[in-house]
Amino acid sequence: MGGLFLAGLVLCLAPMSVALGEEPPASVAPAKESAGASKESAIPGILDRLEKLEKKTDASGIWKTLGLKISGAVDIAYTQNFNNPNSNLNQLRIFDTNANSFMPHLVQIMLEKPADVSGDAADRAGFRARLNFGLDARVTRARTNFLPGQSNSEMDFQELYAQYILPVGNGLDVKFGKINTLIGYEVIQSWENPNFSRSFMFGLGQAFTTTGLRLTYQINPMALVSLGVVNGWDNVDDNNKGKTMEWLVALTPHDRFGLSFYGSYGPEQPNRTFGGAFTSGPPAGNSPSSNRLASGVIATIKATDKTTIVLEPYYVNETNNPTRATNAALKANARWDGFAAYVIHDMTDQWSARVRGEIFEDAGGSRTCNGTFDSAGGTNTCFGATNTTFPTPVAQTLWEVTPTLQYKPVPSLITRIEFRRDQSNKSVFQYGSVATNHQETLSFQVIYLF
Repeated sequence: MGGLFLAGLVLCLAPMSVALGEEPPASVAPAKESAGASKESAIPGILDRLEKLEKKTDASGIWKTLGLKISGAVDIAYTQNFNNPNSNLNQLRIFDTNANSFMPHLVQIMLEKPADVSGDAADRAGFRARLNFGLDARVTRARTNFLPGQSNSEMDFQELYAQYILPVGNGLDVKFGKINTLIGYEVIQSWENPNFSRSFMFGLGQAFTTTGLRLTYQINPMALVSLGVVNGWDNVDDNNKGKTMEWLVALTPHDRFGLSFYGSYGPEQPNRTFGGAFTSGPPAGNSPSSNRLASGVIATIKATDKTTIVLEPYYVNETNNPTRATNAALKANARWDGFAAYVIHDMTDQWSARVRGEIFEDAGGSRTCNGTFDSAGGTNTCFGATNTTFPTPVAQTLWEVTPTLQYKPVPSLITRIEFRRDQSNKSVFQYGSVATNHQETLSFQVIYLF
């Protein structure tokens, strides 16, 4: 009985899609007939019965019937900081914050029903729920204004939205809920990025998610447009009375070249202190009527069959700099900009070498050094921070170079080794107990996809 129960359990799970980001197979192939089996046997063997049971299960499996997919990942890493900071933190990092330490970064589980533009009305409806657990979830949760004061919660719904494809032209894709941002090349989940660590530009200067309404239309195989109305950058609850517009125009004139133009515009500063009374007014230095304009380009070049080059210039300007409340020497406008370049060379299906180079300017001092040791695991800290005290905001220019070697022994297992050198024109990093202008780290990462 125990053997039959186990076999039945395996067969019930067979129809599930288990490859992250890939479409499930059309059907589960039946077991091949043994070469020595007799087709005229009067008494069916256990393999014959299991094969019939598998066919019945596949035909009526609830996952296949409902069109559901479940997938996920486990992400663990170790980072060595050669500065050996007394704070035990890597300065100005986003997710890889712990120095000389193993980090269980993320367990991600995603349940979705992809909408199908070619199906009937029911097939055109879908949803996605992407749930994160672990140390990285502290950061994505803290980026939102949901339940302020819980910045160290290690659970976060990264995405949670409903979807419907309207039968208009080629299909108008409508998403409603919390969605990954249109801004930038890099994303939250590291396995979809070329490198383990995230760029300054993504981690310090771009939105992670947006909550609202997004429309996407594929004009033809070479052109796609998206337009959204959202609460603002990373806001689950709107922090003011305005709304932010987001957009994306993606062009693929050639199968070896693509251009994406993205951006957003709208008020991002709060009109009251979250967690306080509605009459408390905006925090010091904030102006809820100030608008933020963000714009960028992603150029993707397939130089050879094995080599891809990605270039991303980026620019943001905000009409009021809230950090002037603590440092009057900063500029009146909050401006930050950058440029990142990636080279990805796939030597084989298993081995790949990648390198990222980047420069990021925080001209207004509003995006860098905004963390404390006790907030979201020490993300975006600088020399001078304490458990509860922020360092003095400073305008600075950062640059970094990050080579990464990736090896995939099997498609579901990713291993990486990464060296990274960070530098600033200000002494914001920590060498032991003193300030310095550079930081070098070596990281080892293992990811399992299911």
